[in-house]
Amino acid sequence: MNVRVLGEEHVAEKDLPGHMYKSLKPSLKWKPQVNQELLGQGMIKRQKVYHPMWIVKLLVIAERKPFPPRTRPNMVFVDAISGYRGLFPSVPPILSQDVSQANVKQAAITKQELLNKYVIDVQEKQINRSYVLKKPRYEVKSAELVYLPLWEAHVETDALTQTFVINANTGESENLLKSLWSSREWQL
Repeated sequence: MNVRVLGEEHVAEKDLPGHMYKSLKPSLKWKPQVNQELLGQGMIKRQKVYHPMWIVKLLVIAERKPFPPRTRPNMVFVDAISGYRGLFPSVPPILSQDVSQANVKQAAITKQELLNKYVIDVQEKQINRSYVLKKPRYEVKSAELVYLPLWEAHVETDALTQTFVINANTGESENLLKSLWSSREWQL
């Protein structure tokens, strides 16, 4: 299956124990028996999954009469399962890649819901905050479903039993994203 993947993958499978160790709470890092080797040996299951994210390119058009309107591009992201949303600080690369269908998660938010609810919510609650008087108008340029590569690794040891979700692009922990998948906190 060919999918559009968000970002450039930099985290290899062999580097997972180091990234998992970095994501541990400080109280667990203080335990002398918990280290990268232990996490690597205790890893009983690991797989790369592709998590759906909606990417919306939009123009923010601020009227400034008698001057011409100021047009700024913005990029909105919406997690297609939990509804978590926000703005990208910079535009990440998007590449086409062949992946196994079994590793691709299905989106729960449709394109229609995205445009009717979630993008409008980001416009009202995040973009409009920077405009004090007259609020801008918006023009949606494109909406695309892309996939964020994540490593899911389950570790079972005497000192620790935990499932880690690591971003395959940055190596950062995505445990917040993992907790949002089961909650309905961000859904509209």
